[in-house]
Amino acid sequence: MSGPVEGSASMNQGLEEHRLAQRVVSLEPSLIREMTKRAAEMNEVISLGIGEPDFHTPQEVVRKALGDALEGATHYTPSRGDPELLGALLQWIRDRWGHSLGIQNLVITVGGMGALTAFFRTVLNPEDEVLIPEPHFPAYRPHVEWAGGRVVHVPTRFEEGFVVQPEEVERALSPKSKVLMLNSPNNPTGAVIPPETLDALAELARDHDLLVLSDEVYDRLVYDGQRHDSISTRREMLERTVVVGSFSKGFAMTGWRLGFAFGPSWLMDQLLKVITYETSCAPSVSQRAAYHALRQDPMVFQRMVQEFQRRRDLVYDALHRMEGVRVHRPRGAFYIFPDLSHIAPRWESLALRLLEEERVVVVPGSAFGPSGAGCVRIAYTVDLPALKEAMLRIHRFLERIRKEGRVGV
Repeated sequence: MSGPVEGSASMNQGLEEHRLAQRVVSLEPSLIREMTKRAAEMNEVISLGIGEPDFHTPQEVVRKALGDALEGATHYTPSRGDPELLGALLQWIRDRWGHSLGIQNLVITVGGMGALTAFFRTVLNPEDEVLIPEPHFPAYRPHVEWAGGRVVHVPTRFEEGFVVQPEEVERALSPKSKVLMLNSPNNPTGAVIPPETLDALAELARDHDLLVLSDEVYDRLVYDGQRHDSISTRREMLERTVVVGSFSKGFAMTGWRLGFAFGPSWLMDQLLKVITYETSCAPSVSQRAAYHALRQDPMVFQRMVQEFQRRRDLVYDALHRMEGVRVHRPRGAFYIFPDLSHIAPRWESLALRLLEEERVVVVPGSAFGPSGAGCVRIAYTVDLPALKEAMLRIHRFLERIRKEGRVGV
């Protein structure tokens, strides 16, 4: 029997790809997941890569949710959400943002990601443009493109704290611009958009008839006595803004996969159609957990925020002392985004070397868009002793890279 025909493997690969959606084939694998996968094969690794709190969901929340499941909360809920959770969220939104909303303004989703998917599928027609300041969460682009839209990057600069500037948004506008997307507190930079900038962005959205998608999943993780601010609170903005929230980050509930979105009823009624046909409803047990989380003493979760602030200060102080490193003190989320371009201009291969030589995971800033080149994202989602050790390892590695650079001059 003859052996395989030369070139048959590549032919088969071509045939297989021909059967696949080009939008999926063209996507690059997640660099964050790739770094985490490599780290899992090594010993004594300190991972500062994945953006997930290392805190567990409070035991009382878990016990009550499981108790509800034992009593029968294991069935479908209405597509909009569990009625008790919807009521508790409406009150929470009123207390937090001052919005007096009705049930027609709110939906429960499978994670914040489910809200992104539903929004873009609801509003985008082919070739509609979504303006996204970058660096940004890498999943934004696929969500837009799967819905037929096109991402237009709005650059930000280190010198301005990676805060989006209204004039840059205006420069990126075209007749096809439909949505302005904001993320504050920001992943990957930890930046928080100041009130005066939100004012200017709101005016721009009104003047150019833009919808706004405001990703506020880190809204509870703000530091130094700040209070979270939202563009939805500006004049006439609630009628053109959808706010995405999540229980994952601020409530330490990533594995429960539960988010929500609120906005104008004319849009949310249509968005509910997408939820209904896409997932039917969010998991009933997770919704019960979210309901009980909202009823907890807020200090249960505020203590987590206080611990993240201590970690932020440790990491910032350590990086600030390292020669050749430029860094801003983050105002929110649990990320820091130092600029290492004075040590080396690109960090894709060097991040892999850091993992191999020092057993520390960071994510190259280029994974988050062109404005992130020369930076790395560090998630301070491990305890203080591990963070101290990680900073020592990073410092040792940077000194080694600096010496190699001097030798090569």
